[in-house]
Amino acid sequence: MTKPTTVRPRADDAPRQIGETVDAQLPPARGGRKAAIVAGALLGSAMAGMLTRDAPGQRPGADPEERRQPQAGGRGTRSLTLAPDSYDAEAHTVEAVLSTGAAVARYYFTEELEISAEAIDLDRVAGGVCPLLDTHNQYEVGAQIGRVTSVRFEGAQLIGTLQFDQTTTGQEIEARVARGELRAISIGYRVTRWQITATDDNDNETWRAVAWELLEASLVPVPADPNAVVRSAPGTTSAHGSQEEEDMHRNLPGGGVAHPNANRGAAAPAQPAADTTVVVEPNGATRTEPNQPANTAPAAEQRAAGVSASRILDLCGRSASLGNEFAAELIRANETTPLSEADLLGRVNERLISDRPTIDARAGASGTETEGYRQAVEDAVMLRANPDAQLPDEPGRTRAQRMEAAREFRGLTMMELARDYLGRTGINTRGMGRLDVAGAALGMRYGALTTSDFANALGAVTSRRVRAAFVAAPQTFRPLVSIGTLPDFKPAQIIGLGDAPALLNVPENGEFKRGAITDTGMTYRLYTYGRIIAITRQAIVNDDQNLFGRLPTMFGRKAADLESDLVWGILLSNPNMSDGIPLFHASHGNLAPAGGEINVVNVGKGRQAMRQQKSNEGGFLNIGATYLIVGPAQETAADQFVTAITANTNSAVNPFAGRLQVIVEPRITDNSWMLSADPNAFDTIELDHLLGQEELFTDTRVGFDVDGVENKARLDVGAAALDYRGFYKSPAY
Repeated sequence: MTKPTTVRPRADDAPRQIGETVDAQLPPARGGRKAAIVAGALLGSAMAGMLTRDAPGQRPGADPEERRQPQAGGRGTRSLTLAPDSYDAEAHTVEAVLSTGAAVARYYFTEELEISAEAIDLDRVAGGVCPLLDTHNQYEVGAQIGRVTSVRFEGAQLIGTLQFDQTTTGQEIEARVARGELRAISIGYRVTRWQITATDDNDNETWRAVAWELLEASLVPVPADPNAVVRSAPGTTSAHGSQEEEDMHRNLPGGGVAHPNANRGAAAPAQPAADTTVVVEPNGATRTEPNQPANTAPAAEQRAAGVSASRILDLCGRSASLGNEFAAELIRANETTPLSEADLLGRVNERLISDRPTIDARAGASGTETEGYRQAVEDAVMLRANPDAQLPDEPGRTRAQRMEAAREFRGLTMMELARDYLGRTGINTRGMGRLDVAGAALGMRYGALTTSDFANALGAVTSRRVRAAFVAAPQTFRPLVSIGTLPDFKPAQIIGLGDAPALLNVPENGEFKRGAITDTGMTYRLYTYGRIIAITRQAIVNDDQNLFGRLPTMFGRKAADLESDLVWGILLSNPNMSDGIPLFHASHGNLAPAGGEINVVNVGKGRQAMRQQKSNEGGFLNIGATYLIVGPAQETAADQFVTAITANTNSAVNPFAGRLQVIVEPRITDNSWMLSADPNAFDTIELDHLLGQEELFTDTRVGFDVDGVENKARLDVGAAALDYRGFYKSPAY
């Protein structure tokens, strides 16, 4: 094959030839205005890094021919796909498809990236200085949330391992990535040499970056391809692959921007390459090694039938009783033998035993003996209510030992368990009626006003089932709200993020002026919600298994539904804000004058209204829309709206494709729809719990109103709309 020649700017208008390359030191120029083009390029070199996507399109005075070609030395960004299932909780790492080299339509040309060890400069990775950033923020130290520790080539894919810094920000973003809430990543790169690979009759050229440097990887809020599927296991990819992001940051004038005719970009041809890995050692040394081929198909099939790491982290993140260590344990177990949803919920359910109340030993039995008996009865009742429940290892007791101990009691009815318990405590039940036996076992006799070990075992089963159901219940509002705590039940003042005082110019030897942060005038507070489940003598006599099965599950889901009712009740009831005006109102600039279907025009008006919201001082807040909220009546229309479909004409392009996340809530019974900002970017709704009681609390005591034992579930919670400017609503039509 003939070696491509380096092309220098020339004065003639002759077309470029396939196979020609463009040197990194001078951007390619075309047409008879070479002098002006080269002068502009040299001026751009002196101003490198100053232009960003804030000024898209051509620069003033740029030659039309100059705009048709990429600029060597320019910086670019492309999207990549995270693989939450490859998340390692102990190492704080996750794998990502950094690039597939796919063709991307730029302004009057199509760009490809060559994916090979020869084409890509990985010195920054090898040196341990390839950062993981927050949205390409290269100007603040705090924006670095990790680094790219290693990369490898899998065919035509560049795969990277990302490690999160253990700073507060790094840990917060790590948790969101692990739960699958953040999946989109973009890489920053600098091209040093281009090669023309194709041209057509319309003089449309394809330029391949045959020499480029990987600068950084960044987490970004919106993926380029909404249909991108995360890799289910290392070495496997989505059927759709990874579509490259259709925008490019340039540091030279005249740099390309996304071409409106997005369907010009065709898939880049596969580039055969040996699978290799560049690994950064702790001492700074590097090594390159071939990847061993692995039979990933069976693992992928097993993974597809099991649960994801994000599902595990989501469940464990909703209860302080579970924690990161237990989540890591489940993830490792899931990698060895994929867990079903039932397995996962069973293990989570069993883990909640760690918060059970401590029971004092009764006279005549040691603490160890009493605890062992109570544990065995508790496990036996749990297994009767949920035969698929998993019993985890505990200090001093393995899972097998717990199963063996529970087997002694698993086949007994509740009455038989009650008689056995009383016999072990020295109480002769001969001649006692069934209700008397049940009452004595529950602590209503022979130690009145104390809860017996038997009663506590039954109460612990009920509590564990209630709390497990609370953790597992679906809640669609979670992405829309910020979660916090309040120290007490006193009314709390709301302070708006958008109303901080602006910075003022301070002249030389001038005085700094004080600014005040004022609250919105609105207050809200926590309220206590709770119910009691009674374990009565009659339930023991009747051997009622619903008491430990479906009833606690429904009870726990109702507690989770309470939080949903509070949040959605705010959005649907449209309460008055501190100014006496409803949350959604024309004077707030967040309510459409009339309802309309979900389309580019109507959603565009909503986005414009949110962008133009102002602070109390009159400054623009520039609030972006992140979520599209609909009811079941609009679910299909919303899914169609946010799905990218290749348009035949520029006017048919949907600018919102992949830019909004759809949230479907059945409490929205009409065809209205709403837009919401990201609560991390601007105030929306806050859901608060009592400090130290951030989850559902359960307790057990001897009943006063019933003949039995009462299980109380309590939730201290409150919710409030913090600001109307983070929302927009189109009413029903």
